[in-house]
Amino acid sequence: MNYAIADSASFDSRTPVIQVGECELDLGVRALRRGGKVVDLGSRAFDVLATIALAGGRIVSKDELMEAVWPDTIVEENNIHVQLSAIRKALGTDRKLILTVPGRGYQLVAAASNVRIVSLPLHESGPAPEPNPLPVRDALLGREAAIAEIRSMIASARVVTLVGAGGIGKTRIAREIAHRLVTEQAVDVRLVELAAHGTRAAVIRAFADVCGLPFVEEEPDLRSVASELAGMRGVLVIDNAEHVVEHVAEIIGLISHTNPQVRILATSRFRLRVFDEFVYRVGPLALPGAGDSRDAVLRSPAVGLFLRRLFSNGVNADMCDDRLRVVEEICRRLEGIPLALELAAGRASVLGLEGICEGLDEPLLYLAGGYRTAQPRHRTLRAAFDWSFEMLDAAERTVFRRLSVFNRAFSPEAACLIARDAALSNEAVMDCVGELVDKSLIEIQFEGADVTYHLSAPARAYGREKLLAEGEICTIFERHARYVSEHLPALPVEGVASNPLSPGRAVQAPPFMRA
Repeated sequence: MNYAIADSASFDSRTPVIQVGECELDLGVRALRRGGKVVDLGSRAFDVLATIALAGGRIVSKDELMEAVWPDTIVEENNIHVQLSAIRKALGTDRKLILTVPGRGYQLVAAASNVRIVSLPLHESGPAPEPNPLPVRDALLGREAAIAEIRSMIASARVVTLVGAGGIGKTRIAREIAHRLVTEQAVDVRLVELAAHGTRAAVIRAFADVCGLPFVEEEPDLRSVASELAGMRGVLVIDNAEHVVEHVAEIIGLISHTNPQVRILATSRFRLRVFDEFVYRVGPLALPGAGDSRDAVLRSPAVGLFLRRLFSNGVNADMCDDRLRVVEEICRRLEGIPLALELAAGRASVLGLEGICEGLDEPLLYLAGGYRTAQPRHRTLRAAFDWSFEMLDAAERTVFRRLSVFNRAFSPEAACLIARDAALSNEAVMDCVGELVDKSLIEIQFEGADVTYHLSAPARAYGREKLLAEGEICTIFERHARYVSEHLPALPVEGVASNPLSPGRAVQAPPFMRA
């Protein structure tokens, strides 16, 4: 429900005075009072507070706040943060009654001891409306074991970082854990969302905002923010830290030193490299096993996510055995990566299952059309890789695109043979491989004492586009063909083309790479 906050006539039978801690929010005269004295609060901040308070304990989403406070106006989401900072400052010691619920919105803590609604009748009184129930959330498929392990890590480690490739599901896992901590254990959880912040000052402001700290300086004082968090006995969730990792590491170091009781759960495409950090690597969703029964295929998390998104896009087709086999093939070719599965399901609602399956030869062209509410980097598969690729240095970019010719796991020796040149020694190549593993663009696999590396199918497609753009595609494919013929003679090499691409066409692996 949206509320026309500026129009007191919209409250047809009463003008509520909502008491929050020591303050009274009088909607009739649009005033916030403490001890009978009016507290200075701007008009927009008042509207935000009134919208949250009138929800009766229900969580109010950012979109609902935007619609209620800024109707028919396009404004930056940061406006909400600014107004909330002003509200928390005005509430003083009661500022913690405005709760940030990670990933969902804002809520007035509705404990009987600190929140009560007083109705001043205009014409007649009636019973207060029942608060709306919490909105139903999509269950996270195939992540229960991960959630249990991460929660166990949080209980014993100061800093836990969820690391993984873009679109692998780090944010959803972190926010699900945050929600459970709030609802099941009443833990004080605060979310710092950093995707839109790129400078040290902006990052510090994001931390200051969750504390309810006002700031007037161009760059807020970091020590003041850390000091404010010194009394926190809960979990600080830091989402999307990879592009500002140095600033985040600095803040975490100060917070941990000031308050060893606070626990930090961060998401990033690579490690923060801070003291006391424990890393949990988030992997793709489990695929059905070879030869699994129909029921087992339907129960697999990757297939389950794809079908959920497919059906939510209005596809009501009967999932006969033939269709299910195509779905299984799509999930396997996308290697269980959640973002890729969701984008593929969205496209399948337009192109059909067979159409999207054939289109996966060029996944970066077909996998687009993510949620409008998603971060821009999660609206297309290419954008997800752009976000990571732009954070690489020149040498790392070179090694990444050259290693994209491998269609299967490869050894350190193979990586050096393919990627090295006059400017990149074997040692430099392996330094880059280590960084690419750390930044979740290459997966590392251990088999006994042996180490191999692997690029996901979407990563290979992206890397080959970069090879083409740099004019290296023929050189690197030919180098790979020589490597296969000289070092892996058991693999078939017939059909290797000297020019594996047609101009302007997305890269496809030659036959020897599909063996």
